[in-house]
Amino acid sequence: MRVLVVDDHPVVRAGLSGLLAQAGFTVVGEAADAAQALEVAAKTKPELAVVDVALPGVSGLELCRRFRRRFPGMKVIILSMFDEPEWRAEAARAGASAYLLKDLPAEELLASLRRVAQGENLLPPAGPSLPLTEREREVVRLLAQGKRTPEIAELLCRSVTTVRAHKVSAMRKLGVHSTRELVQAAVRLGLVPSLSVSEP
Repeated sequence: MRVLVVDDHPVVRAGLSGLLAQAGFTVVGEAADAAQALEVAAKTKPELAVVDVALPGVSGLELCRRFRRRFPGMKVIILSMFDEPEWRAEAARAGASAYLLKDLPAEELLASLRRVAQGENLLPPAGPSLPLTEREREVVRLLAQGKRTPEIAELLCRSVTTVRAHKVSAMRKLGVHSTRELVQAAVRLGLVPSLSVSEP
């Protein structure tokens, strides 16, 4: 199977490419971010992409969605350091065939890749959207843009107390404990494109 490896760390890319080549996969390209990955995929037509969830700029989950739209026959495996049920669910909704942890033993990783190559889907069916309301997502997006709570309240025509309640609710749902962690989680999930936040 023809494979594209997408990770922003050169050492990780090289190691994974070498492991795949030794196991009999044909690595047709590597990429460090979403834009490069889409360009390489258009040229090399891989059958499988192995994608880091936490890419700079456009997240691995959003890249998966774009792959599935532009190359519907391509299978996508998401690699992550984070064993989060919500992220697995979001990977399924994005069209990924598997969500694998980076600390898996090599033989387990390769076994999962072979199963996906043979047509298996290792993710459960996609359920409802992430457990954030649209208003909670909007608050998180504004936090990621560097807005402080009073500014967000003014922009959304809501009270400061209401905005704080939305933020606290989103933090609870995503299992984080600070504004920075909340935005970082949202970036990795593809809810927001970039990180620029200070604690309000």
